[in-house]
Amino acid sequence: PDLAAPGVGILASFPPSNDLNRGFAMGKSTEFSFLSGTFMACPHVSGAAAYMKSVRPKWTPLMIRSAFMTT
Repeated sequence: PDLAAPGVGILASFPPSNDLNRGFAMGKSTEFSFLSGTFMACPHVSGAAAYMKSVRPKWTPLMIRSAFMTT
């Protein structure tokens, strides 16, 4: 892969009325669940990119991507 990020068994929050709650909460009302997939890895990468942008505000998205890919 070009870039790897954690995306398996990530503890996530969501509204109790969300449809995901029915499948993972086993009939109990909860606002948290362990989820997996690229949609759970994306926040890790975007958070790291936001941090990089705060440290190097003049860097372009391409420069941030390059830093991720070469380090």
